[in-house]
Amino acid sequence: SIQSIQLIDPVKEKELDKVIIPKSWYGLCFSADEKSLYASGGNDNIIWQYAIRNNKLVLKDSIVLGPKWPEKISPAGIAIHAKRNEMYVATKENNQFYVIDLATKKIKSAIPLAAEGYACQVSRDLKSVYISVWGAAQIWQYDVQQQKITHKIAVGNHPNEIVQSRNGRYLYTANANDNSVSIIDLQQWKVIEVLNAAL
Repeated sequence: SIQSIQLIDPVKEKELDKVIIPKSWYGLCFSADEKSLYASGGNDNIIWQYAIRNNKLVLKDSIVLGPKWPEKISPAGIAIHAKRNEMYVATKENNQFYVIDLATKKIKSAIPLAAEGYACQVSRDLKSVYISVWGAAQIWQYDVQQQKITHKIAVGNHPNEIVQSRNGRYLYTANANDNSVSIIDLQQWKVIEVLNAAL
């Protein structure tokens, strides 16, 4: 079917613009100044950069992770560290965590994940990136200064979306196969509660 990105004004509940994208699956991230939107290009193994001009999405640039399918990469979740000018990408086909220099659009490093990656999110203190490793039922922590994975923790089956609490202490992850939400205390690096979200 036709795949697209919609730019929406949530206050007015109005669609501002809509653009057709060749392929997509999961992964959207605004730049810190909200002048750009980055979108994962699915099995085309690319990240698209759209400029936001007069409430319109204008294709500006791209970041190529590799040749298109059948080369197996498939970017999913993406996140941006504004101060380091880096992008982080979790992939679901070659199971990697990419660190990309946004100035050069080049891959700085690729760290193997234990299984398919899903989402990634920069921590509120800007010191870490949290990654949901969907296929391994784990959450990983990447230290941006040390440039390596420093912690791993088991959660529910098929963790996907992650969100950090406003005070920065807790990380929540939705576990698709369990219909649950795991709550991680980031100071103890421990799951302290599991919420049942089943009907």
